[in-house]
Amino acid sequence: MKNWNFQVKNSPEEISEQLKSSLENAKRFAFDMKNNKYNLINFKLRKRLLLPFEINLQNNIIVNGKISKTSSGNETDVEVSFSQHPLSKLIMYGHIILGLGFLAAMVLEYSNNFYTYLIVGILLLIGVLLGSHLKRNFDKNVQEYKKLISEILEQNSNY
Repeated sequence: MKNWNFQVKNSPEEISEQLKSSLENAKRFAFDMKNNKYNLINFKLRKRLLLPFEINLQNNIIVNGKISKTSSGNETDVEVSFSQHPLSKLIMYGHIILGLGFLAAMVLEYSNNFYTYLIVGILLLIGVLLGSHLKRNFDKNVQEYKKLISEILEQNSNY
């Protein structure tokens, strides 16, 4: 999970309207916004899953955000957190746990079968490679979402 905080000189209502008008019209995004009783505006953003096999390619980030008024002036705090989709974590950890389970079964049974070692190695390798692939995609997608949000809010901060 990565967090990103910044301030904008607009009111929370203006910011929420900018986000709503920009992202609700795009068919590619699922956007949900809720007002809180403490003058907080919460929003969720993620790319829609168009095809089932896209979970590892395009839909592995969920963006949660909070928009709140600061105590001083006409500024607004925007807090955005980026997290990986739970299904992509499940796939990665599933391969690793399955490979380690096979390895433990082989050690406990004292099996010296080459093909079993090969299967265990392949499962562990798939889990590790999938994990590194998801990490690279996560970092790349976080930068894309930061760019998208900053362009919508016309924020020229360093991200």
